[in-house]
Amino acid sequence: MRPRSLLALATLLLVAVILQTTLFSQTSIFIPDVVLFVVIMLAATRTRAEAVLGIAFLAGLVVDLLGSAVLGLRAITFAVVAYLAVRTRNRADIGRFTTGLWVGLLTLAGVLLLVTVGTLFGQSVLLGEGVVQRIILVPLANMVLGWIFGPMIVRLLDGDTTAFRYA
Repeated sequence: MRPRSLLALATLLLVAVILQTTLFSQTSIFIPDVVLFVVIMLAATRTRAEAVLGIAFLAGLVVDLLGSAVLGLRAITFAVVAYLAVRTRNRADIGRFTTGLWVGLLTLAGVLLLVTVGTLFGQSVLLGEGVVQRIILVPLANMVLGWIFGPMIVRLLDGDTTAFRYA
């Protein structure tokens, strides 16, 4: 990555972590996973797959350190979602709707993995309170973010003004 793109990514991740741990942790209506969204959109860029996985793991580790979850739970979840995103990134550049749907499906996979692994480690109960709401609302919120901000973030991180331009 170029230094300018790296600075943009660091700033974007910092803002995402701050929003995730302060503002969106207090709301119950609109609950996106902003850090996971940034990781998914990073996978849609021309960044090397190894760098995407490393950044995803570190972003998840930062969220784990600032939260009360088991250390490494979100880190491994973000890394798995980043791997899935890297493997399917060629399907995201078809159109704005497809980008949003791609982000929503990857977020759904991440939330399901987080709930399942969290249940194994005693963090959340698979059939507990608010789990169904989280499984439905978080992917929908990230899908909306993908429709609105996805192409802009890819262009910002790639430095390519022609990336994700739809007719």
